[in-house]
Amino acid sequence: MHTPFFYTTNKFMSTTQRRKRNGLFYSKGEETVNSLSHGIGIAMAVVAGVFFLVKCYQAQNEWAILGMWLYLFGMGGSYLSSTLYHSLKHHNPWKRRLRHWDHAAIYWHIAGSYSPITLIALRNEGLWGWGLFCFVWLCAIAGTVISFRKMKEHSYLETVCYILMGLSVLVVFKPLFAVAEVSVYWIIAEGICYITGAVFYSIRRARYMHSVFHFFVLGGSACHLMAVWNILVKML
Repeated sequence: MHTPFFYTTNKFMSTTQRRKRNGLFYSKGEETVNSLSHGIGIAMAVVAGVFFLVKCYQAQNEWAILGMWLYLFGMGGSYLSSTLYHSLKHHNPWKRRLRHWDHAAIYWHIAGSYSPITLIALRNEGLWGWGLFCFVWLCAIAGTVISFRKMKEHSYLETVCYILMGLSVLVVFKPLFAVAEVSVYWIIAEGICYITGAVFYSIRRARYMHSVFHFFVLGGSACHLMAVWNILVKML
């Protein structure tokens, strides 16, 4: 027979496990993998950033430089906030606060990813470039505000916003394909990575599924780096 103490302890532990599986908290091992995986993303952003910025500055193209800084800010900020969030222990009061930054930075990552595409490849394609540029950054600003409101365990509104921003590339598919065909193929591969990762993200009750999601996000980022590099080589 359980004593009241052990009954209370077991009940607390089961509640804690449910919270972990619901996505706010993960086990120590999971958080280690989560933080290390997106630490790789930081390194990837820094290394790629050096090559990309050198290319832009050598071309003396101010729009390319602006687009690249926005891209690196978005990607680097996203991976940095995610790494810091997952590296903190559960009882650290900053962990819940960083969760807001972690979610907000996803909007910056998406908007930043569009910046070199819109300001380099599509800037001279009528309103396509500027229209998409303004749309994604307005969404990023609105999304940041949403992220700092009282956050539930899982925000469907945020998920819808992420999807709409990600799919907005379909609006410019034709003009982008005309000027950067190879980049479009890399963007398609990127989308496959993110969609596959989202499937694992949705399996919230299984251990290490969030970590698997992180690695698919890294794969998507690598594909986008290739898409942007192709644009730089072809158009600068």
